[in-house]
Amino acid sequence: MNQSKKAKWVSALFALLSTLVPGILAASEWPSLSFPGNGYVGVSLHTEIPPELSGLILGITQSDINHSWVTATVEGVQGVIHADGYMTTVHFLCWSDFLNLCTPGSIRLFKPNKMAIGFAELEGFGFNLSRIPRSLKNLLARRLGHIMINAWIHKMLDYSGVPYDFDFMPQDDQIYCSELLAHGWENTRSSLSLFPPQNAGSLPGWDVDTHQPDGVTYGMVLEDSGFSADIPVYNVADIFNNPYFKEINVD
Repeated sequence: MNQSKKAKWVSALFALLSTLVPGILAASEWPSLSFPGNGYVGVSLHTEIPPELSGLILGITQSDINHSWVTATVEGVQGVIHADGYMTTVHFLCWSDFLNLCTPGSIRLFKPNKMAIGFAELEGFGFNLSRIPRSLKNLLARRLGHIMINAWIHKMLDYSGVPYDFDFMPQDDQIYCSELLAHGWENTRSSLSLFPPQNAGSLPGWDVDTHQPDGVTYGMVLEDSGFSADIPVYNVADIFNNPYFKEINVD
């Protein structure tokens, strides 16, 4: 290679690297998001699940997120428990590795209100708290809420290895991301319905056009796989309006 051609290749390589550096820096900065603690519900845009699955979730929920998960510390390792359409099972993944699967800026975190959960649990079991001093009631409720969140985390871990449910059916021999949160909570035997289901036909995108030929809606796509409008489902976006979780700032 003569010097003129070599100079052109070096110049082209330098130009290419200069365009990549900002992206590399952004990618290295993104995993610096701090682990918030245990029992936080997170939602995000998962970059590695099949595009068809992502498109269906985004369309049927009419939201900008396609994945939900819960933070946990397992054997001293900080990470998330999730039912994942990428690895296709329920599993625990360390925090830094999980962040690499999320579109930068898409993560939203919701902190459990342990005291509110504890009070709801006590009321659900019919406890009369009227004669107990307020400070003691608050302490009791907060402690109970903490215990329930820890039990919830363990119940979700019990599903480790269960296949991902690409058909979104109600049985728990296969399970999808938001369903994991709900079934884990149900298995604590709580009196509180923390993640209530809704009929599939009431999902925001059920009658929305997929922009495919012949006016196909997202509901029709699900019905083609044996789904029906009255099947109970767990909407990944319901966390936005869950009164027992408060969104925190992740900036």
